[in-house]
Amino acid sequence: MATYRSEAGAVMHPGNQINRLSSFNTEGVYGWPGIEAYELIGYAKIENLAATKASYKSFELIIPSPDRRPDDRVRNNRTSMVVQASAARPAYVYGASIAIGQDIPAGGEPSFPASPVTANLGGTTGEFILFGPDNSGSPFGVPSTQANGLAAATAITPAAASSAWAQGVGDTTVADIPFWTAVTTAGIDDQDAANSMFYKVTADTTFKAYNVNGVTSNTVDGDGVFISADDSTAGKAAYIICRVNYLRPAAQVSWNDIQEFIDFTSQQGGDDA
Repeated sequence: MATYRSEAGAVMHPGNQINRLSSFNTEGVYGWPGIEAYELIGYAKIENLAATKASYKSFELIIPSPDRRPDDRVRNNRTSMVVQASAARPAYVYGASIAIGQDIPAGGEPSFPASPVTANLGGTTGEFILFGPDNSGSPFGVPSTQANGLAAATAITPAAASSAWAQGVGDTTVADIPFWTAVTTAGIDDQDAANSMFYKVTADTTFKAYNVNGVTSNTVDGDGVFISADDSTAGKAAYIICRVNYLRPAAQVSWNDIQEFIDFTSQQGGDDA
């Protein structure tokens, strides 16, 4: 069996024909020279019933393998979602999104699969599913006064009055796009900047989903989530789907960037002398 390097995707250049960046390979794109842009998409599958919900309120996110055959899968699923970063090349997170998976509905256009496999996610009214960076097993949340861009790296969705997250519900980043929106007449005010900053990380950072009581929660303080007995009997599951978007400085310039254009001594017509 071949051995594959972990998270070693190429960085796409203008002109590359590609429909979607690979989360599995951590593939980037040069949308702006000198900056690499990334998008990671993963999911958590929920199959437990209400009786065990207290054990299901913190979720690693699976990034699925592009190798679809489980009996001959060269590359296994990634079992966590990691934003790659280093002190030399930090990552600047600017977007996040969360949703509950929903099959294409029947009626009109043909549905796939023919028998739906997704279910509503049960929980406690007034609680939330929050997606964001992990802090040793707990969420950071988004403090009411946050000075480090957490609002740009967090998405959250509430349970409805029916004590469930219906299929298809979700939301985007708490800060939307972290652009400046206002300044005071006296100058720039820190409150105006609260939702206008990227979230900077200087080391590989895991992102997870959590069941919490509110956007400011920094502990996993929800009651837990589950699916109904009927959905379980029917072989369905609920899927928490999450997306994170971030930028990194491009790798430093290198000899390979210029080598093909340098004259050499044996070249007919001259050299670099």
